Amino acid sequence: MTVKKQIAIVHPAGKLKISENDKLKNIQKLEEMGYIVSEIKPQLDSFHNCTSSPILERVTQLSHALTMRKYDIIFAARGGVGCTELIPYLENILPPVLPPKTLVGFSDVSFLGNYLSLKYPNFRYIHGQNVFAQNLFTGPILDQNVLFSLLKDEESENTFNSAVFYEKKNISPNIDGVCIPLNLSLAESLASIRHIELPRNNILFLEDCNEYLYRIIRKIDSLINSNFLKNTKAIVLGDFSGCLDAFEKEIDRNLLIKVFSSKTILPIFDLPIFGHAESRFPLVANSKVILNLNENSSSVTFTHRIEKNEHIATTFSPDLYCTKLDHSHKSIKIHMTGVGGTGMAQVAGLFKSAGYSISGSDNPIYPPMDKIISDLGIKPEVGFLQGTIDKHHPDAIILANVVSRLSASLKKNDELEDILTKNIPVLSFPSALRKYFLSDSRNIIVSGTHGKTTTSSLITHLLTELNENPSFLIGGRPANFDAGFALRSKKLFVLEGDEYDSAFFDKGPKFLHYEPKITLINNIEFDHADIYANVDAIEMEFLRLAKLTKERNGIVIANLDDPRSLRCAKESKAFVIGFSRNKKIKTRFPVWILKEYKTFSSGIEITCIQPNGKEFKFKSGIFGLHNALNAIGSLAVLHANNILNEEKSFDNLKNYKTNLKFLTKVRIAMNKFKGVKRRFELLKERNNISVFDDFAHHPTAIVTTLEAFRSYMKSVGKKGKLIACFDPRNATMRRRVLQDQLSQSFFHADEVFLGKVPQDMRMLKEEVLDGNSVAKACGEKARYFDDNEKLLATLKQEVKPGDTIVFMSSGSFDGIPYRFAKEF
Repeated sequence: MTVKKQIAIVHPAGKLKISENDKLKNIQKLEEMGYIVSEIKPQLDSFHNCTSSPILERVTQLSHALTMRKYDIIFAARGGVGCTELIPYLENILPPVLPPKTLVGFSDVSFLGNYLSLKYPNFRYIHGQNVFAQNLFTGPILDQNVLFSLLKDEESENTFNSAVFYEKKNISPNIDGVCIPLNLSLAESLASIRHIELPRNNILFLEDCNEYLYRIIRKIDSLINSNFLKNTKAIVLGDFSGCLDAFEKEIDRNLLIKVFSSKTILPIFDLPIFGHAESRFPLVANSKVILNLNENSSSVTFTHRIEKNEHIATTFSPDLYCTKLDHSHKSIKIHMTGVGGTGMAQVAGLFKSAGYSISGSDNPIYPPMDKIISDLGIKPEVGFLQGTIDKHHPDAIILANVVSRLSASLKKNDELEDILTKNIPVLSFPSALRKYFLSDSRNIIVSGTHGKTTTSSLITHLLTELNENPSFLIGGRPANFDAGFALRSKKLFVLEGDEYDSAFFDKGPKFLHYEPKITLINNIEFDHADIYANVDAIEMEFLRLAKLTKERNGIVIANLDDPRSLRCAKESKAFVIGFSRNKKIKTRFPVWILKEYKTFSSGIEITCIQPNGKEFKFKSGIFGLHNALNAIGSLAVLHANNILNEEKSFDNLKNYKTNLKFLTKVRIAMNKFKGVKRRFELLKERNNISVFDDFAHHPTAIVTTLEAFRSYMKSVGKKGKLIACFDPRNATMRRRVLQDQLSQSFFHADEVFLGKVPQDMRMLKEEVLDGNSVAKACGEKARYFDDNEKLLATLKQEVKPGDTIVFMSSGSFDGIPYRFAKEF
């Protein structure tokens, strides 16, 4: 089955000047060609009416289109003015990796298209037409055919005869280069960006309109004075319609060519098949172009092919357009919209630790986050109100990923709408981390559908005990530390790498911002049904993370028992260290193997096999097979960190030698690990009734968590029931997509109490999890409660001595776990 390509129409520049009816005609024709078309419409007016909307609305809408995986093609609505002011704001929010994208545009959009194609190796810009151009479907047939063939990824070549002029003698008869298509005015703007350099052997394709000759001369001088042309081999001149000479008459073409030739001393080809006239032949940025110079006839051949590049990540510095605290900036204010979330609060703590002034806003914040925010000295504004930003006058704004223009109850966010009218830098919290903290550090990223918080906490604890003093950011609260964050060493950072999206304007995973040097991929399963279509889409993001790690000269740690983790490690072509529970595994990677583990009342004892075949035994205050594997993965991370510390060649990864002194320190550190809050956390023990709180919120995590509790109950001699109370809180579990899997995940429990499915007005009724059906599928031991207060009352009435109660939720479960622990 052929999958239809999806087009997003964006408005990065000027206001539209055509009727709604004419717009719909072009959209309808695209749909008739088989495309799925979405227009991302501006909702706000710019104060000067020169652009389609304010800067930040245009930036966030463009970023949304660039990072939304479903869009294959982005079509600019029109040119005009506006693209040149977007770059500093885009640099603050875009990740270092984008999925493959094609941008089609013209005029002002050439600035944006070339910038992005120079920034991202897998980005393609086609300089051809804007989507609402009146001649998109009425211009020259060749132009139309080539454009839509390119959008179908069909290969073709086109050759045109062209006159050529040059001042130098002994010019090579053939010039091969890469196409850089620009409006001359926009070339001048691009030349002003200091971190931009055109590719070697580029051929500059220039067009312009409605200009005076003296201004054209000035623009050429800007290109020369900025050294913009240092890698340029030739210039091809397109249409310069409406341009006037010194006598305000239409400029003579030969005069124009002579001006370019004499000032640049480059071969000038005359080819007016692109520009603002009727002919708008599509030009693909960075595609190969062949120029043939003959005395009788010269030609330009377009291959439309971009040389294959295995790289996916930008090499632009994360520090671009980022104002940090330093000798010239003594005080910087940052406002955090949605500060009450676990991740945002931890990020706020990092910024406070670094000396930044923090303000924030959120809906009412409940325990335990209210105390965490208060302890940081932050007094958040309650509600997302229009006057908040003017009250605090921040230098930058960080938005939580839960903040959107419409809430689950379809209510508009007044604070966000106000932000979009201003010119204050806006960042997602992953982007803020990258730009303010991660650009110069060795970053250890712990990723996977399950086990991220425990594993990142354990790694942080081990490195701390080994005197490496890492900074860290962890989604939960490690029991060995006062908080889930700390700013310590600026050269080593441990981060929990989340695959969920970054912000309403950045639909890619958070972990792609984190500049990884060591990446652990623990496991990959389907989750986050609100943003991922299937597990293959999730696996692709982990592959991008692994490839990014390779491009940052790092090491990938992979769970070799998980086929998707293993595939990502192999396909990334990175240096890999594996971990596994398969004692007979055969692999070319060095591998740490879980041989066995035993459960005790205080935790587990683990025996593992080092990459050289020798055993290593240790104890740790965690429970379950899944945590035994997390501990083995942590050892593999320490292995990789030692290699980077010693600056050894990655080619010698297999030459692992046991360091008894080091492993003795690790054994002592492992025994001191106390686990993580809300992971197997004992809330209360009374009358032989044990009450635990756990973060398990995915069917697989529910199975492994309840299995660990079964093992724990056996080890401590518990004879009562294991009662599982589950809260379908997060965006995946409140949906029906994993309903069957959820129904089969409670088999280790004796009784199951299913909490209320939250209401989300953005979802269709048939998409919502059917709690009653889940309970029915689980059998007589399960009940569904449409009110969590009823769940609490029933549990208090039925619980008996010897029982173990496990509350499982990714949220607060409406405070039920703490209330039950206090009241039973």
